[in-house]
Amino acid sequence: MWNYLQGGKDHYQVDRDAGDAMAEANPDMFYLARQVRQFFARTVRWVAAEAGVRQFLDLGCGLPAPVDAPNTCEIAQSVHPAARIVYVDNDKVVLAHARALLTPATDLVKCAYIDSDVREIDAILAEAGRTLDLTEPVGVLMLGILGALEYDQALAVLERVTAAVPSGSYLVVEDGVDTGRVSQAGITRRHQSGVDRYELRTLDQMHGYFEGWELVEPGLVTITAWRPGAVDVGTIRPVDPHGGVARKP
Repeated sequence: MWNYLQGGKDHYQVDRDAGDAMAEANPDMFYLARQVRQFFARTVRWVAAEAGVRQFLDLGCGLPAPVDAPNTCEIAQSVHPAARIVYVDNDKVVLAHARALLTPATDLVKCAYIDSDVREIDAILAEAGRTLDLTEPVGVLMLGILGALEYDQALAVLERVTAAVPSGSYLVVEDGVDTGRVSQAGITRRHQSGVDRYELRTLDQMHGYFEGWELVEPGLVTITAWRPGAVDVGTIRPVDPHGGVARKP
């Protein structure tokens, strides 16, 4: 469904129906989904190019993105020819697509795929350590997945990640924020549809995600405001999801 909303090609009729139903409740859904992907691309490129990080742990990677929005291995490889990436997801369809499509363009890039739920973070970190050097900085990507957890669970996962990666690592987080523009009735309808639960956070709760990390400029902001590039036509509208990038001191 998310791949459909982003403009990808890896979806079925049931996904399109569900995505259209979400867009009916929230007409910004297609725009929002694309802006989330653009935020992802900008942040990964910044962490690789500006912060010099050469390895990434992509938790909740999802299906391969549309052709105009590169994936983690493509972005990292464009900066570091010998980058290392570990993709993690608990959807077997996602992992099947990932193994087929999220492939590096050169033999220098090393990719691995872990079929696991983010709640099993200790097992994920142990397995990821077979591909990543956890004594060197890691870019940890957690876009749109922490809302699927109870808030205390999300903090516990982040605490384990924080303990596992060294100083100089970076954390990229994006999540839905309750700004009042999305009605609670719409969230309730989403949950009743059978789609996995997803809880909106407050800004204070999102700031709690970065405990032990130092937010880089411009801090925790609506994703369209995080170091946006120039646009050829029109302007970029703000959306409810917020995100940020932080460095472990």
